[in-house]
Amino acid sequence: MKILFALLLFSSMAFAGQPASKEKEKKPAAIQDGSAAKSYIHKALYEYLEKPPYLAVELATPFLAKQVAGKNVWLSLVEFSCGTDHMNCVVCATVIIYDPATKQHRFMNPDEFGSTVKKEPTNKEPTNKEPTDKEATDKVTVDGDAI
Repeated sequence: MKILFALLLFSSMAFAGQPASKEKEKKPAAIQDGSAAKSYIHKALYEYLEKPPYLAVELATPFLAKQVAGKNVWLSLVEFSCGTDHMNCVVCATVIIYDPATKQHRFMNPDEFGSTVKKEPTNKEPTNKEPTDKEATDKVTVDGDAI
């Protein structure tokens, strides 16, 4: 149930936040939906967890384009089990952040990722800045007359 909540939280944050760019960015080949992404995720987790005896990726969202800390990245929320065998394992969740510029990935706890996204300003927030004198004098009417 906790993982389902994390998936809902992650997907709402990903869609509510800033898009990666105005134009649709092409997804890198290594993380294309389907077997390529599954293979990439499994290999990345396997190496990061120092080759555990048992690793099963239970669920992974498709990689979504997002801007995080001013960089265009691709994100996937992953639920996985790892341990000594399928009877002695722990269910975990992580966010994989893939940077297409460096072709490197990093992992982040879903809670950490959520707080990181919430801290970033969005373009939708209003600014309470007063116009400067120049901005105030540069206003014109529909007819072209200065205000």
